[in-house]
Amino acid sequence: MGKREAEIKTGVRAVFLDRDGVINENVYYERWDETEGPLCPEDVSIAEGAFEGMRRLAGAGFLLFIVSNQGAFAKGKVALSSVIKTARRVESLIRRENIDVTEAYYSYGHPRGVVEFFSGESLERKPNPYFLKIAEASYDIDMPSSWMIGDRDTDVECGRLAGCKTVRIVPNSETGGGTAPDLEARNLADAASMIVETLGLRPKPRKGTESP
Repeated sequence: MGKREAEIKTGVRAVFLDRDGVINENVYYERWDETEGPLCPEDVSIAEGAFEGMRRLAGAGFLLFIVSNQGAFAKGKVALSSVIKTARRVESLIRRENIDVTEAYYSYGHPRGVVEFFSGESLERKPNPYFLKIAEASYDIDMPSSWMIGDRDTDVECGRLAGCKTVRIVPNSETGGGTAPDLEARNLADAASMIVETLGLRPKPRKGTESP
């Protein structure tokens, strides 16, 4: 292999992040007696360690993506505009921290939905790896060197189907689900530390600083 070929970058690492329960806290809604992602911007609360974890992953050279199932509108719980405004709220809080998310992908359908055009099986909805494969092709991502982080079996299965390594967020002393991930972590900061340390990576120095 010639020097020029050896210097060609053949792929980049990425981390695909589920949103609810990973970046932001889930919310209990008494009306449905269910705990789920926030249904309006006012209910958004960033999860412990989320920004710290995202910074560490970005500093280690990973592209960050959000991949989230958002079926509340399809199930008739809330207006689609509220779901979209909630997503914008989360993304604005991330930008405020100077964290770069390359793309945010959302699936708005649900297999048991009640809203026309948004109900039934969907290629986009996790565990289908649809959005991860779109990202792979769009950004030349090296999937075996990339990770999917989520708090549900569907996230773990999605990452596996796409060829990624996986981390399940398991808060406190809760037990994981039925699909075994590569790693389990308490929160996103914990997951980022595990990923970076496992790969022997070091964060990139900030501007104006030098590596020790």
